[in-house]
Amino acid sequence: MVKPIKKLQLVGTVLVAGVFAAVVKAEPATELPLWEAGIIGLSIEQLAYPGSSEQVQRNFVLPYLIYRGDFLRADRDNVGLRAYKSDTLELDVGFAAALGSSESDIPQRDGMPELGTLVEAGPRLRWTISDNIWGSRLRLDLPVRAVFDIEEGMRYSGVSFEPALFADVTTAAELSYTFGVSALFGSEKLTDRFYQVAGQYANAGRPEFDAQPGLIALRVSGAISKKFSSKWRGFGFARYETVTMARNRRSPLVVDNGGWSVGIGVTYIWATSAQTVTGW
Repeated sequence: MVKPIKKLQLVGTVLVAGVFAAVVKAEPATELPLWEAGIIGLSIEQLAYPGSSEQVQRNFVLPYLIYRGDFLRADRDNVGLRAYKSDTLELDVGFAAALGSSESDIPQRDGMPELGTLVEAGPRLRWTISDNIWGSRLRLDLPVRAVFDIEEGMRYSGVSFEPALFADVTTAAELSYTFGVSALFGSEKLTDRFYQVAGQYANAGRPEFDAQPGLIALRVSGAISKKFSSKWRGFGFARYETVTMARNRRSPLVVDNGGWSVGIGVTYIWATSAQTVTGW
């Protein structure tokens, strides 16, 4: 039987999959099914946290559901409520997540509390700057989200803010690309989680450290998606993040200045609605 903690980590993985799938499917504005159900298979490997030298790896095959309602949304880009949408601006409230890991996965955190699966919830403002800049759609995302730890009873763990600029390109050959840059900021409660070393956890090789709020990491990402048929789509993504300019780069828990998160996957559309919607 899968332990409860592993189940919760798997829930986080599913949400992460939705976030990453968003950047690998830059669909043009066209008619799409109101709902879509299918199966997603994904292998993902990501940094345990920005500045870590260790990776967290997960593989899974799970069902997914997309619903493109006017207000309720569950798609490859977000899960939540759309509050407002115009040709250039969109405001929604949604969710995101990050994989958890145990202290045994990270030698630098030996004896310290493990990093559980984090769920984020809050508003996001999206500004579509242009639908055609050198053949790409340029958009700016401004999400502000409260962070909660699933494995500690949804304990509040701070606030994140990650302004991001994305360029989406879709070719006539059903090939889509997305390129993005972002900066991740965190409140003190969130940075404490990753970089604080309290007195009871300090030792000769891990001195006490008081983490401060501010920049956590700078990120550059890229993704590619290919539609092979009306049912099958494959995708891959990669993200590099660096902490060289981060507020807490001198924490003893920061081992590497930068690192990669990568993944590859496939989706199969099992069923779709006859009703279609536009503007997505």
